[in-house]
Amino acid sequence: MTRKESEPNDQALRPRAGGFVVINLADETAKHRQTMASNDRQAVSLVKDGPLNVLLMTLKKDAELSEHRTRGPITVHVLSGAIRFHAESQEITLAAGCMLALDRDVAHSVTALEDSSVLLTTAIA
Repeated sequence: MTRKESEPNDQALRPRAGGFVVINLADETAKHRQTMASNDRQAVSLVKDGPLNVLLMTLKKDAELSEHRTRGPITVHVLSGAIRFHAESQEITLAAGCMLALDRDVAHSVTALEDSSVLLTTAIA
């Protein structure tokens, strides 16, 4: 199943049993940026299937996600821009092309150092 240009992105896709889904991240990111309006951040689930959630997050420069924890492990993949990721008394800058994996229940926060797009994958049972 491939998302077509004419299809709205109003709900996450779920692969059919034994099937797959193809999503063009560049197209999804461009569409997402056009709908940001005055918000400093916006997120949409691209794939949601049981415990798996793949979320596209767009952050304007200086947008912050305050400290929080997740019930399951996550990965954070920076598609464009750069973010500062803070966890366990450590700060790391992640630029486009970098990915970070974080275990469940670790307090963390994020600050966008520039306009950024991030692919967040969670696995919460």
